[in-house]
Amino acid sequence: MSQTKDHDGNALFTEDHQHANINFGDIALDVIQTNGNLWLTGSETMEAMGFQQHKSGGHGRRLQRIDHPDIIKISDTPFRFADGRRNRGSFISPRAVLKFAEGGTQGFNPIKANAFVEWMKKTLFPNGSDAEALSPARKQPVSLEPVFHAVERVVDRDERGLELDPLRPVGVYLCAYDNAPLPFDEVEFCLCCDERDGLGKCWCRGRGGIRKSIPKPYIPYDGDEVIDLDDDGSTPWRQTLTRNYPPFPVSH
Repeated sequence: MSQTKDHDGNALFTEDHQHANINFGDIALDVIQTNGNLWLTGSETMEAMGFQQHKSGGHGRRLQRIDHPDIIKISDTPFRFADGRRNRGSFISPRAVLKFAEGGTQGFNPIKANAFVEWMKKTLFPNGSDAEALSPARKQPVSLEPVFHAVERVVDRDERGLELDPLRPVGVYLCAYDNAPLPFDEVEFCLCCDERDGLGKCWCRGRGGIRKSIPKPYIPYDGDEVIDLDDDGSTPWRQTLTRNYPPFPVSH
């Protein structure tokens, strides 16, 4: 978008403008009305609001915080001051003035800033006008509205319509009386006190407890054997009676 037009495509500054010099205390402000917009000289407005100059001099760094279209360089307008040095400055809108008065920046003087805002509203605003109406049109900020979704509770049920335990094991189910060895990262809790039917006789034999995997015994390598010569491969792994592993199943 052009820096000389607002969000609606209207010119920020035209040849048809009215210039007035209005005093705020001992500070002379240049106020210009053009194309429905009200403009104030940036450096004099910052001084009237009580902002301190930057250590390098002037208020140029602070005015750089204003976003388009609430600021326009004087060199980009048909208006010119008799003093050529002032033409290197900028005009700011009333909306930018309110933004500085509401925020806390370095060198901010809230008493002077609020006093200038009240003077601006009483002196520069016609009846019924406000800073938004006398400032260039800008793109309205997009607000994020919360979106609420209905939550539907889904319950898994078995073939009889009974609610299933959401924490039930997933995968191949082994009945309670299955005494096959457990993997190293699994444990099995006793289910003999559960009122659900169809589990058969529990592995705990009524004693309760937790069944764990049997850790692999540590056998120091003596350098003589790499292959288990006693395993002929005819029996599933870990069910062959060898010198390295005990027979399974093992009761705990």
